[in-house]
Amino acid sequence: MTEEILYDTCPSCRQGVVRLQGSLYQCANCELTLKESKRFMVLNAGKYEVIKLGTGSFDVTKQAVQGQSFTPEVLKITLNNIYSDDQLTQLAAGDQSVLRPVTTVLAGIILEQLREECFVEVRGIRRAHGPALTGEHGYQPTAEIPAKDLTWKDEGNLFCTSNRLVMPSNKFTFIRLGRKISVVRAFRNGIAVQLKKEEFATYFIGGLPHEAAVVAAYTIGKLPKPKK
Repeated sequence: MTEEILYDTCPSCRQGVVRLQGSLYQCANCELTLKESKRFMVLNAGKYEVIKLGTGSFDVTKQAVQGQSFTPEVLKITLNNIYSDDQLTQLAAGDQSVLRPVTTVLAGIILEQLREECFVEVRGIRRAHGPALTGEHGYQPTAEIPAKDLTWKDEGNLFCTSNRLVMPSNKFTFIRLGRKISVVRAFRNGIAVQLKKEEFATYFIGGLPHEAAVVAAYTIGKLPKPKK
């Protein structure tokens, strides 16, 4: 009997194999558990639901993926962007040891063009200029980005690379990760970045809450640490 494997390399831990065990697909290393969607079979044929994300606490992510069905390709990207609550805290503190490089074709193009490794890829993003941000950084998404007072610019996919946020569209948008950023904040439907010399914030709208959390945490972790 042929063994049915969904992923040769687990998108969550990058160490195990996600294979069929009874009626569920599981990774023996991190306990990621998936099942083929049976709801509305015509619409969800070949799609999978997340039953268990693995070991650790995933408060933000559970809300984002609960009850949703994904194709294997989209699910691979989604799982690659999932980090536990503890890992997000590490990232925001500047510890990048938990990061998993993205291995999609689009990430490969970014690597080839910029010579920078890609750690997060979020598809279906709309960029806008909007109200300036003040106050503290935040990577825990608790509110939506208000739809009013936004000036829409373009749309594409957002990447976190070794040194910058990159959004290719009809032109490239670059935000270098460093001292020119004054505020970074995650929302349930995207993130906003305030640059010190700009009177507006740049909003990247789209994706799931856990994707906003990891982009914001990574960006915060790359900022210069205040002197004690």
